[in-house]
Amino acid sequence: MTKATAARFGGHLPGGKLLRFLREIGVRVYAVGIVALVCWLSFFALRYLVVTLMFPSKAPPQIIGIPTRLDRELLQTRRSQWPGIEMIANPRTPPAHYHRVDGWIQPDRFNDCTQSGCHLALPHTKRKEVRAFLNMHATSIQCDVCHAQSNVRPLALTWYDLDRGKACDSPAALRAYEFVTSEEGRKQLAEPTAAVQKKLVDLLTAASRAADGLYALQQLARHVASVRPTSDAFQKLVEAVRSALPRHFRGEYGAKLALRDPATGRPILKHPETAKAVTEYLEGGTSLKGAERDALLARIHPQKRAEPLHCTDCHRKDDSLIPFGQIGYPPARQEALTGPTIFQMIQNISAGQPMNLPSFISPSIPQPVPPQPQATQPSM
Repeated sequence: MTKATAARFGGHLPGGKLLRFLREIGVRVYAVGIVALVCWLSFFALRYLVVTLMFPSKAPPQIIGIPTRLDRELLQTRRSQWPGIEMIANPRTPPAHYHRVDGWIQPDRFNDCTQSGCHLALPHTKRKEVRAFLNMHATSIQCDVCHAQSNVRPLALTWYDLDRGKACDSPAALRAYEFVTSEEGRKQLAEPTAAVQKKLVDLLTAASRAADGLYALQQLARHVASVRPTSDAFQKLVEAVRSALPRHFRGEYGAKLALRDPATGRPILKHPETAKAVTEYLEGGTSLKGAERDALLARIHPQKRAEPLHCTDCHRKDDSLIPFGQIGYPPARQEALTGPTIFQMIQNISAGQPMNLPSFISPSIPQPVPPQPQATQPSM
């Protein structure tokens, strides 16, 4: 190494030359960095184009992951596990299912009929004419309400929490509906105070929470809370709540009705002492036929009714087996559930009789008026 070079790199350069040297080094490093950055960006841009055009990626899981069919595994999940459904204001069950139920069906982990592995969460599959109607009941009523023997009239019933399997109060959605439809509630809402507004918001929030944080009910609660209770906007929102709540009465209560044990007050969620028979059936009883199969099924269902309840046993105003008022159904909901028209139609279908559409569904068609003879005009 020459003395000049040694002096240059040894720090013996004059001040001006040292600054120029450092500036040259900085410019070269900057240039090298720009070239490297351009090459790096060019590589990823070309790679993105090649991969996108020649090897297109799959659709995001939020889209392709939306379930299309109700099966055993799906009905053990919650709606919140499916982001593509969770973002929908009014999430619906998979479209491949016959007759979609309005909302997501919450899993019931305490109904022994379905948890044993014997029955699906939507168990009625034999007759397409009535299975949608019956399965709609299965989203809010435990199986034994209709299928187990009971000598009590009306039936002794209780709500039970789907997360704990224990007796609970009537669903918040029904209590909210009673508040906005009952005579007393209407009086309070006609001249609302901040306390009345808070009560409605709390009921809607509780109903949303019970329905796994249903977005539509969350939004209703937020809107009701965001306006002055004395404003016209509040009254319009109350009307919106009255209209919207009935859409969330199937499978979104966070609770179901079950027969109540008169001694303990607990819900009856399984037939007693049937575990061994259930195991026998699942291990090979499905292959049995005739009398052997019937005997095994009788051991599994010792309290089963010979025939399940009929629609009109419960859906009628007088002598109904379900005490709608006692278990928390508000008068407006009772009126909807005890009207005879739709339920008589279902009974006719079940009995193999013709289904005649009621007049409000099939209005009378006016008959065409026959043409009237025209008077001949005198020729001009």
